[in-house]
Parts: sequence; C-alpha cells; structure tokens
Amino acid sequence: MKLIFWDKIPIGIGYPSKIFLIMKLIVFFMALGLLQLSAKSYSQKVTYSGKKIQLERVLKSIEKQTGYFLFYKHNEIKDLQPIGNINLRNVELKLALKEILKDQPLDFFLKENTIIISKKEEQAPSAPHYTQADLIQVKGRVTDQHGKPLPGASVRVKNGKQETMTDANGVFTIKDASPGMVLLITFTGFEGKEIKVINNSELYVSLHMIEAQLDDVVVIGYGKQKKELVTSAIGSLKIQDEDVRQVSSPTRLLEGRIAGVNLSLGSGNLASGERVSIRGFSSITAGNDPLYVVDGIPLNTSGMSLTNFGEEYSPLAALNHADIESIEVLKDAASAAIYGSRASNGVVLITTKSGKDGKSQVRVDISTGFSEFANKNKLKMANSELYTLQYNEGALNYNNQYNLKVGDSGFRTPIMNPFYDSPDTDWLGLILQKGYFKNLNSSFSGGTAKTNYYFGVGLTEQEGVVKNNEVKKVNLNTKFSHKLSDWLEIGTYNKGNFIRNNQVPGASLGSTIIARAIEQRPFDRPFKPNKDYYVGGTDELVRHNPVQILNEQDVYVDNYRYLGTFYGQINLSKHLNIKSSYSADIGYTYDYTYYNENHPYGTGVGKLVDYNRFIINNLFENVLSYNQSFKLLNISGVLGHSWQKQSHRTVAVDARGFPSPSFGTLTVASEIFNANGSVSEYAMESYFGRATAAYADKYMLTATLRTDGSSKFPKHNRWGVFPSVSVGWNVSKESFMDHTNVDLKLRSSWGKTGNQEGIGNYSHLPLISGGKNYGNVSGIAVSSFGNENLAWEKADQFDLGFDLSLFNRKVDITFDTYYKKTTDLLYSMPVHATTGMTALLSNIGSMENKGMELSISSTLQLGPVQWRTNFNIARNKNKILSLLDGDAPIAIGDNRALQVGRDIGSYYLFQANGLYQYDGEVPQQQFDLGVRAGDVKWTDVDDNQIINDNDRVVLGSSNPKFNGGWNNTFKYKNLQLDILLTYMYGQNLYAAWKPTGLARIGHTFGQLEEYITNRWTGPGTTNVYPRSVLSLSHNNKNSTRFLEDGSFIRLRAATLAYTFPSVRVNNFEIKNVRVFGQADNLFLLTKYSGWDPEVNTNLDPRYSGVDLLNNPQPRTFTIGTNINF
Repeated sequence: MKLIFWDKIPIGIGYPSKIFLIMKLIVFFMALGLLQLSAKSYSQKVTYSGKKIQLERVLKSIEKQTGYFLFYKHNEIKDLQPIGNINLRNVELKLALKEILKDQPLDFFLKENTIIISKKEEQAPSAPHYTQADLIQVKGRVTDQHGKPLPGASVRVKNGKQETMTDANGVFTIKDASPGMVLLITFTGFEGKEIKVINNSELYVSLHMIEAQLDDVVVIGYGKQKKELVTSAIGSLKIQDEDVRQVSSPTRLLEGRIAGVNLSLGSGNLASGERVSIRGFSSITAGNDPLYVVDGIPLNTSGMSLTNFGEEYSPLAALNHADIESIEVLKDAASAAIYGSRASNGVVLITTKSGKDGKSQVRVDISTGFSEFANKNKLKMANSELYTLQYNEGALNYNNQYNLKVGDSGFRTPIMNPFYDSPDTDWLGLILQKGYFKNLNSSFSGGTAKTNYYFGVGLTEQEGVVKNNEVKKVNLNTKFSHKLSDWLEIGTYNKGNFIRNNQVPGASLGSTIIARAIEQRPFDRPFKPNKDYYVGGTDELVRHNPVQILNEQDVYVDNYRYLGTFYGQINLSKHLNIKSSYSADIGYTYDYTYYNENHPYGTGVGKLVDYNRFIINNLFENVLSYNQSFKLLNISGVLGHSWQKQSHRTVAVDARGFPSPSFGTLTVASEIFNANGSVSEYAMESYFGRATAAYADKYMLTATLRTDGSSKFPKHNRWGVFPSVSVGWNVSKESFMDHTNVDLKLRSSWGKTGNQEGIGNYSHLPLISGGKNYGNVSGIAVSSFGNENLAWEKADQFDLGFDLSLFNRKVDITFDTYYKKTTDLLYSMPVHATTGMTALLSNIGSMENKGMELSISSTLQLGPVQWRTNFNIARNKNKILSLLDGDAPIAIGDNRALQVGRDIGSYYLFQANGLYQYDGEVPQQQFDLGVRAGDVKWTDVDDNQIINDNDRVVLGSSNPKFNGGWNNTFKYKNLQLDILLTYMYGQNLYAAWKPTGLARIGHTFGQLEEYITNRWTGPGTTNVYPRSVLSLSHNNKNSTRFLEDGSFIRLRAATLAYTFPSVRVNNFEIKNVRVFGQADNLFLLTKYSGWDPEVNTNLDPRYSGVDLLNNPQPRTFTIGTNINF
C-alpha cells in the first residue's frame, strides 16, 4: 500500500473550503439580483420605425425583440422591394407582422414561440357552387415522416374561410366540405402540403421536417450554437430514430460517420475495449483518449473502465445507445479549449434524449439475433498428414545438421499420428458457438410548458462467439426539469448501469483462447478415454487445453456505475442567467477470477483473485451565460468556475487452497497468498470563459480562455492556461452572393490545450510502498523518486476550413486542414540502475500532427426514391520532433520503437532479404550458429556478419495514410435501406501470431498449410518460405516477414426497415411500428492474412497494429421492432 504526503495537496485544490465560500457569494449575488426581477417573459410587443428598410433586417429585429424563433427561406425574401415606410410603436406581434407583410407576397404563421414566413398561395379560381346535398365531411390525420402525430397542425381551406387544428392525436375534421376543395396543411418547422378533397374518405397526410431545421443547432461546451455561426471544427451526428443502428457501445455510432475520427477495437470479445482517436495521437504516455462529456458531465475514464484479463473495456458502458439524441465531436483547439487540460485529444459531447412538450410518448424497442465467428476457415491449417511430414522433416534436418543419431543427446525423435484412423480435431469448433442475444429498450417521455420528463430503461443479454463469454446489462436513465417560475428552473439527470461480464482469456495472458485452440496439433484431443483432460504444455498437448480452461474457470466482472447531475438555473434577465450544478460519477467494480483445482492455473488446489475498486468523482460548477443583440450585433458568452475531486480505493486479494472446486469464495481459502490495496485522490480547480460576437450573422469572432490547477503537478507548475480564438465569415450573406444558390462559410482557429491523463496522482512526489519482505519481516521501500519539475503536456493547434452548400443545400461539403504541435511530452526517461529505479517520468519531447479532412453529403430525389449519402475521408501525418538526446531509436517491446523523425506507430524489425539457397552463401559466423541453405537471409545493417539487435531498423507504421466512411440511405415510401462502409488505407499490421507458432515451420505448434506446402526443399524452390527445421529460432525473428498491408474496406452494417403507419385498436393507438433486419460485418476486403485487420492486442498507440490472434469482430444478424405509442 502506498504512503502519500497529504500535505503536498494544496488547500485550494485538495479541499472544497474555497469552493463553498465562492458558492455562498454566488448565492448571495443571485439573491440580490432576484430582488430586481419582475416575473415577465419575452415581450410580444414590437417597436420599429424607418424608411426603405430591407424586410430581412426588420424580421431580425422582431426576432431579437420578442425572443421568438424565426424560420423563412432566404431566397424567397432576398429580392423583395424594401419596405417604404414603417412606424410601429409597442404594437402587438401579430398586428406588426400583418403591417410589415401587407404589400409583400408573403404570409406568416405563429405557433407557440415560432414565426414561419412563407410565400402566399396563388389565388385559384373560385370553386363551383355546391348544394347542401353535395357537401361532405372530411376527416383526416396528420403525422410526421415517421408516422408520429402532429398535434396543433393548421388545416385550412385554400381560398376559403374554414380553418381548424389537429387534436392531440393529429386528427382533424372539416364539415361542409365540397369535392375538389384544396386543404392547406402546415406545421411549425415542417414543409406544408396541399391536399385535394375527392370524396368523404379519410385522409392521411405526412409532413416532412424542413431539412434546414434538423441540423441548425450544434452542442458546444457549456452551451449551444447555430450551425451557421460555428467558427471551429465540430463534427455533428444527430441520432434519428429511423437511422440508428443496433450497436454494442455508443462509440460504435461514430464508425465511419465523422471525418478525422477513428475507432479501434481491442478484440471481438463482448464489451471489448475501444480507442477513439481524433486527428491522430498527440501523446506517448499521457493518454490519447478524448474527453467524454455526457449531458454536461465530464466522464472519468482513467481507472473507471471495466478491466478483466488485462483488457480494458468501453468507458461508455454506462450509457444506452437508445437514449442518445446527438453526438458532437470537438476536433480543433478553439472548440475544445473551454475544457482546457483535458481536451488535448478532442472532446466528444453526448446529449441524451429529453422530454418534449406535448402528449406523453412511449417507445419500445425489441431486438434479437445471433453472432458468429467471421471467416473461420480463412486460416487454413495443415492436416495431420502435412503436419507430421513437416515435423519429421524438421527433425531430420536438425539431426543431419548436427550429425545426431538415435541415442545421442539432443537427438530429435520423429512423431506419428496416434489417432491415424480418426478425423482431425476441430479445435476452434470446440470453443466457438453461435452467440445469441436479446435487447429491450423502453422510454416514457413528455412535458408541458413548465415540466419535461424522460425515463428510459434498457436490458441486454448477450452471448459471445466464444463459449462462456457472456454479458448481462441493465441501464436506467431519467431526466427531469421544472420551471418553478419565469426566472427559476430546477432539474436533474440520472443514469445508472449494471454490467456482469463473463470473460475469456485475452492476449494479456500471453496467448488468447483462440490462439490456444488453433495452435494445437491437428490430431490431438481435448479428452482422454476416461474423460480426463489431456494436459497442456506436455507431450500430451503442446498448448494449454482450451476446453479445460473454459470449463474449469469462473471469471466475471460486476460493474456498477452512477452518473448524476442536480442543477438550478436563475434567469437574471432575458439576456442573463446563472446555472449552478453538482455532478457525481460513482463506480464500483468487483473483479472475480477463480481457477478451480482442475484448471491449468489452479495448481491442484485452486486459485482465487478477488479485486474490489471504488471510485467517486465529485464536480461542482457555476456558469454565467449571457446573450444579447444590439441591432445587427449579437454578443454572447459564458463565465464559469469548476471544482472537481476524485477518490480511488482498491483492495486485491490472491488466495489459494480450496476444499472443493465448488467452493470458490475467499472465506474458505486455506492461504492468503497476497493482499494489497491503495488509496489515492486528486483534485482540479478551473476558471473559464468564452465570448462570441456575430455581426449580421456574417462576421463571427469567438475567444475562449480556461485555466486549470491540478494536484497532479508541483505547486510551481500546477496551473495551466489554455486560450483559443476563432473567426468566421459567412460569404453567402454578402450582397454579391445574393443571386447564387451557394452557401459558403470560411473559418479559421488557433488554440492551446493540455494533457494530464495517463499519469499517476502523485508522480511529482517521492513515494514509499509497503509489502516488502526482509527475512520474513515486513518492510517498506522507496518506490518512486518523484519529479518536482513535472509539468503539463501542451498542444498548439491551428485549423483552417470551409463549409459549402450547393444547389439549394442539396450538396454539403466541409473541408478542414490543421497543424498541431505537442510539447513537453510526458515520458518515462531511463535512469541509471544504481538508483534502484528504472525510469523517471519527465517532460522530454515534442510531436506534431498535420492533416486534412473532407466530408461530402447530399440528398437526391431519384423519382420515388430518396437517396441520402455521406462520404468522408481524412488524412493525418504524425511525427516525433524531439525525444531525449539524439536520434537513436528507443526500443519499446519486441517490435516497436520511438525515433525522432518517425511516427508513434513505427515498427522496429529485422529486414528479410530472401532465403539462402546454398550453404556456401551463409556467412561463417551464422553458419556456426546453425544457419543453412533454406534459412532466412537477414540484412546485416552494420555489416559485421553478426545478426543481432543492432541490425533492426525503424520502418512502417500502424497508422493509416487515410481513412473514412461512406454512409448511404435509400428510402422508398415506408421502406428504408441503410448501408455503411468503412475503410482504411496504408497502415501496416504485424502478424505476431506467425513467428510464435503458426508460421514457425518445424515447430511443435500447429502450422499454416501455406507455409508447409510452399516450404524450401532445395535450391530454387522458393525464396519466401524457409525450410523445416526444429529448435532454430533464426527464421522467426520479429521481422518484415510478418509485416503486412492492413488496408481494408468493410461493409460495417446494412439495415433494411419498413415503417407501418398508425394503428388504432379500440381506444388504444399505436403511432407507428418499424420492423427491421440488420447485418454487421457482412464482408471484408483486405490483403491481411489474419482474421481481422482492425483488432489490436494493445490499445496503447505505441503498440497498436499488433495481432496475437485476438477474437475478430463477429458477423452479426439482428431482427427487431420499434413501436411508438
């Protein structure tokens, strides 16, 4: 257990006394401000005067005076004549609009706090006269494009006086209607429709939301902003109910959808770890994950994620993807700097669904399906005959090479198939299965003018494609807000989550369960005739028995997590409000690993590892928001204070000796082999502000400043300052663009962010740890020297981009180019061994990332078919600029290195240069070591005829040259097809599973058929596949032999769905029913010889791109239904 120096944590950061004082002062000034308030809402009276005023200018003034939202089409008003003379003094809004538009070919509609301006309908000839007997009653129902009713929609007779509105179910009735009459149906934010009355049959009218309204607002740090005013690089994904695909984790929704965002997976195991990278990697050891902010709560991902067998799982496991409304990705420093020291790797803002005003809504989503191991037979293994042939040939070559005869020491004995009359064992088939799953998600939401509520629940049960890999998950989500008055609002967001994950061995144990199966000899069996297991690592089995491992272990992780926020907001005026909130992120993990006495690791007595972890993260924030317009100038801003403290406790016990395989509890263990625990905490205090100015929505300027103080650093380096500035120009609002169908915005930004993730809470302090044993006497020892000069990593980033819309917004193009430089890289610098330590965390280098991003989206109507498509591509180039002293490579692991001038994903390998064809070609020094004709010829870099680590070179990269996605949606009436493709090009993968066994010709492990059938058997037979020889490691060095092209195109998901319109059963109405079928990972195009080019043994970017036969991503088939009531 570590002993820490509590006095090193400053009072202003480590303890909340200052915070409580600040909060008291804030409450005092808020109360003082309230004395000046009168309970009033936005004014609905309008004052304006002038001559020859452009209509758009008058409308903007009304919008600012009343606080109403204003919707109109720019091309419908831009060419209208100016208003000659206008003089309004405290006039009611409706009368003011009539006066302003009286001489214009425009009409208006008022709905709640929204004004819609549209063209007047052309006057049609007067309808023929009908007698009373000819008149009919028309009844109809108005819904949105998804079948949801639109209560309050306006239904009026064109060129007539009759007018009505739809009720809560979207139903309307027009009495005394005449055949041939035309009904005009409108609703706020939707495209209106004209419907001709033919007879008295019931009408069904579907209105489509105006495209511009779907994406006109984006979420930014501590607020929202109109998309047209955004001056930074923000990727936005709106989750529409009909578009959302079934995913195992919310981050999977980002796959292929936003340029510059790349998602990597640890494996295909359930709840496997994910690494989201935004514009490449910016750090070596301080963490490369973005900051996740859920409903305003910055999530703690360090130490909070599930772990088991060393594999870290998704940090967003506590969220249900069915509850998510939108995801924004802050990619540049200008948008992310408001989060300061945690935003160096970008920010992912997740907004969950809330209740909306109107009738209560109930949604039920049910899905089920199965997963299967994709491309199981891609790795074609040698059968018993080939295996025996190559092994005996390898034994013969070895014996002849060293002149060994039967009875000599070291003689290699040939083998034979003991089960020659039986078929080979399908080792993979013994551990794989079809993994069935079922999901249920339900929500209940609604609201009034004062109160909004949302309640969601999710249940998941899932089996993996490897036996005993199972997940059970429960998600709860509640949101509630209530306006106590016009000036005071309170609310709370709460999310709870429970996961039980039964896991299987991953690569952290030295070999995955998949590798343990496929590396077995083809003729071996899992069970003896008496049903006992064959024992691995002996003459019986060359690897641990995978069936025995899965059957004789009980391994699971229970994780409980709670995210909650409680807030109060006071509107000091219609332009100014203050919001105070308390948030908590609480997690408890119980990690249980039990190997009974029959397990290979149970050592005959059983072994239990019992691990408990509790983390609580408290956050207090106070944010003052301002927004006011002065004629054409709009000023907005935020000022805030934040205080955060995290506490972390762990207890781990290793016990042995259990009376029976059935007793796997700690209390019955005969020996506590090892016990340890830790207690740690850190705190951070922050002040931040942002100011935005927009003139005529044409010229925009935003400036941000944040300062963070963290207890992870010494006092003199504790505070970091992170500024940013961005500018934008809406060129399309200039007069010279009036007669074009082009929208163009130019933007540029610069900012500075920081990084403190991935380092210990006390890295700057000398530490002492217990648990040391000196002659059976317990003791303590220095475990770290600390570094009193430790400081933040800092990143400067410049971004230049544009947003372009063509053909009346049918085609949207977004382009960005950027340059990012990270300095003061945190890295463990080697120290002399005489110190008793191996490394000291220091700031020792710099790194750059530069690249570009392009996104093209369009909506095309091809006859009755609508085609929506989005294509994105991104390129990022990473380079280490400085690192320690000199440019020599720093080896990390068996096959990687860091070197100045190279990127963080570079490999460090021997270079293969074909095979020796004759013994005479082999240098004498290597010949003496057993190298012969048919063995690999390595490049002798230093030309000394000795092949050692000095001959390794830095080459290749696990980082792609470019990557992206292509999403397509085809819609025909109520039928919809979604196809998502993702791709990556130019990255290298290292097939580490080959030199360890499957491509090690002559080894005892199972072998690839390709390497045996094409092996070298004499001069000229091959220059690629070496000879078979036992006990020679020369041919299996970490080398370019196993470095492969990892480029791929993957059909990520295909979904076919049909939406049925509303159905009424007695008095019970189903608004719509959507049924769908979905397939994931249907096909994969790649040159990589392994199963999956996307899985990574280690999510650390220094080691990514290495495959140790992790479980590939499964192929999944899902059917389900979404029902809205």
